[in-house]
Amino acid sequence: MLSFRRSLIPLLIAVPATLCMVYILFADRGNAGAWGFAYNRLYIILTWALLFSGVLLLSRRPWSAAGIASVILGGLWIGAGIKYQYLGSQLLAPDLVIAALSAETLLEMGLLPTLLVSGYLLLLIVSFWLEPPTTALGRKHFALGLASSAVLFSALNLPMFYVDLQWTAQYKQTLPILVQSIWRTQLAEPTQPHETSYCCFKADQQAETFTEAPDKKPNIIVILEESTFQSEQVLGFKPQGEFFQDAYPLKVYTAGGSTWVQEIAFLHGVAPPLYGNGWKSINLFAPGRLDGRIAQQLAHQGYKTKTIYPIAGRFYGGQRFHEQLGIQDFIDCKAMPECNKRRWNKLPDEIFFDEALKQLKLNDKPLFTFIATMRQHSPHDKDITPDARRCKPGLSTKQCSIMLDYNERLKLSVTAYENFLAQLKKLPERTIVVAFGDHIPGDVAAHFQESDFYKQDRFRTYFNAWDSAKGYVTRKMLDGMAFETVDIAMLDALTLRYAGFESRYLTDKLVHMQACSGAFCGFEDAVPKNQAMLKRPQPPTP
Repeated sequence: MLSFRRSLIPLLIAVPATLCMVYILFADRGNAGAWGFAYNRLYIILTWALLFSGVLLLSRRPWSAAGIASVILGGLWIGAGIKYQYLGSQLLAPDLVIAALSAETLLEMGLLPTLLVSGYLLLLIVSFWLEPPTTALGRKHFALGLASSAVLFSALNLPMFYVDLQWTAQYKQTLPILVQSIWRTQLAEPTQPHETSYCCFKADQQAETFTEAPDKKPNIIVILEESTFQSEQVLGFKPQGEFFQDAYPLKVYTAGGSTWVQEIAFLHGVAPPLYGNGWKSINLFAPGRLDGRIAQQLAHQGYKTKTIYPIAGRFYGGQRFHEQLGIQDFIDCKAMPECNKRRWNKLPDEIFFDEALKQLKLNDKPLFTFIATMRQHSPHDKDITPDARRCKPGLSTKQCSIMLDYNERLKLSVTAYENFLAQLKKLPERTIVVAFGDHIPGDVAAHFQESDFYKQDRFRTYFNAWDSAKGYVTRKMLDGMAFETVDIAMLDALTLRYAGFESRYLTDKLVHMQACSGAFCGFEDAVPKNQAMLKRPQPPTP
């Protein structure tokens, strides 16, 4: 009797995890249409079968093999959900490297799920020890099952069946995206239409050398306003309060997450999507590959370059890629007592603005400071009672709740920003401030369709510029140019030109911007060769 009960333990351990795979099979959505639905489910089944048959071949313990396969896939699926909750993007293979290198990242984002999955793995070790090897079938049968699963699984990963790695919808083709990202997320330098085109990984030092610099170098502060966009872009919502003054439409690359994409777009000065399928994980590949532009250029001019960050520097390699892009001093949340004692989603902007003021007063060199805020980070859905005066009937209760909370936080951010500028105006040194929104919030991206936005554009935020000597100067920074939107990768050139610097890099970038209506198009044949050079310095284009 005791022996009989002992033989049931592996089954009892494996069955709950395996039943979870049935839930995942129906919860994880496929692409649109019947084929997408069938493909995704077949992919999940074959992924499980491949793991199961592989472990079975090695161990000859069927229940333990089923449990191990189910827990591995279930753990990855849970991890994908956690990443989406925090960062608004899908789980990719490079994320597993981050989890291995930075345990605190994993534990901060999902301590309880991590403990549950780890505990289940311990149970599977017990199951493996208790379950005797099966004698019903020989290893050749297990090898045949493994080979069959591998062939079918490989067929689903042929290029003709590739999925879109840039999807940001939760529980959408999770396993195909994760598996295919193993070989599809390597950055690739775009093909240049002619040898003089500006591209891409490494800076051209000769072109970037300043030919002109101001006598008195101003401090330059760049503020990334987390998840901030103009509420008027949502059709059917009437905002309350003032937006950031002198705001201008900004083209960004992500909606609802992947903030680092916009950070690198500004600091590296190149549009990340040009690097291929891996562009949303560009922060994981940046160290050792990408050069910075604005921070490195200013460092060569005697500036001290700093980042003030609202989370730990190790979180998703933030400090690593900022330092690669020219930041000399990285001040993370752990280094700021007022930040470190609060939860990540309860951080007012004032903490980071106060730190910036402190750094300005401590340093005798001109400063370039990159500040990232956190006040507008999702979630915004607080079950707020709909206000018919603010939300038209076309908006759902949830949509109205999200926008009402967003609007209240926005008023706080605008007040903090204006108070910060007032403090800067009191300092003797001239300071230029450029603020921009990195993307729309995650829950706005999740609950609003493309058609809910002005001009059906979910990839539009804002930027503005302020000068302690002249006030708001966004239009002056554009120097008479007018565009429907300005690409975020162009902000470095606009900022440096306004601050009084000149170089071939700036001239050519701004020529690209004019030729392509504000977009980043440094690789288009349409730009004349004599106006698209960074390899061979020439006089500025008249």
